[in-house]
Amino acid sequence: MLIMGNALRFKTFLFGAILLVFISCSKDETPDEAFYSQNDARRQIVQVVATSMATGFNSLFADVYTDSLARAGFCRDFTHSALYMDDESGDVFVESLSGYSIANPFHPEYEGLPSLENTDADGKKIVVEMIDIVTNTGYGFLEYNFANPASGLVEKKTAFVTLIAAADWYAGSGYYHTGDFPLLTDFDLNKMVVKEAVTAFAKGLGAIYETHVTDSMQGVELMRTMLKHIRFFDNRSGYFYVIDFRGYNVVQPPDPSIQGTYEWDIQDLRGNYLVRGLVETAQNGGGYYSYYWMDYTAQQEKLKTAYVEQIPGMDYLIGSGIYGAE
Repeated sequence: MLIMGNALRFKTFLFGAILLVFISCSKDETPDEAFYSQNDARRQIVQVVATSMATGFNSLFADVYTDSLARAGFCRDFTHSALYMDDESGDVFVESLSGYSIANPFHPEYEGLPSLENTDADGKKIVVEMIDIVTNTGYGFLEYNFANPASGLVEKKTAFVTLIAAADWYAGSGYYHTGDFPLLTDFDLNKMVVKEAVTAFAKGLGAIYETHVTDSMQGVELMRTMLKHIRFFDNRSGYFYVIDFRGYNVVQPPDPSIQGTYEWDIQDLRGNYLVRGLVETAQNGGGYYSYYWMDYTAQQEKLKTAYVEQIPGMDYLIGSGIYGAE
C-alpha cells in the first residue's frame, strides 16, 4: 500500500510538473499573433476586391457615367478582364436591385436577363437573399451550395456583396471553400490581399483603357476618380496608387497634392529608391518591393511592403501595400 501511495503521489507530482511546464511555455513562447486559414484569406480577399470595385464604380457613376447603358458597358469591360487568384477563379459580378444581371464574367450570356429566380443546389434563392443583404445592411456575406466549374461538384461557396448606391446596383465576389492549411500570419494574409486586389485592378484598368479612353489625360482623370475613395483594412491604410514608368506620380489618393510630381530620385530613410524600385519590379513581371513610406493613418514613416503590377498595354504600374515587417 505504501508503494502504491508513493507511486500515486509521484504520478500526481509528475503530471503537475508537466502541466506547469506546458503553461509556462504557452505563456512565454506562444506568439500573440493570430493565424489564419486559407479560407480566412479568401474571405478577406473577396471582400476587399468586391468593396474596392464597388467603391470605384460608385465614384465613376456619380461623376462620369450617368447613363445606365454606359455604366453597364464600363462594368462589363472592367470585370470581364479583372479576374484574380492564381487560377483566375476570382471574379466580380454586378447585379441590379431590381433583379437583373449587369455583369457576369463567367456567364456573359446571362447579362441583361432577370436573375431573381436563380437558386443554389438546395433551392435557396441566392439573388433574392443578396438583394435583401445590400438593401437592409449595405453589405454582407452569404453562404450557399453551388456547382464548382473547376471540380464539377456541388461545393460550399461564400459570396460577399456590397451596394453601388449611385446606380441601385450591387457588386459581389465569392470563393469555394478549400483546405485550411497552410496557416497564415496576419502579415502573410494581408500580402495576399494586396496582391489579388492589385491584380484585379491592373487587368480591369488595362481593359477600359482600350474601350473607354481616348487620350492620356482622360485616362488619368478616370483613374483618379475611380481610385480616390477606395480604402481597405480595418484602419483604412489600404489604397491603390499609380506611377508611370518615367517616374511621375499619377494617382495618390491619400495625398492628391503630390499627383503629377516627378519622383524618380526619391529615396527613403534607408536610401532605397522608392519609385525606381517599384518601376523595376513592375517591369520585371510584378511582385513585392519594400521601402519606408508615410503611413497616412499614423502620420509617420514606416516600413511598407508593396505589391505592384504593370497595367496591361500602358507604361503605368498600379500598386498597394501593407505596413510592418514579416
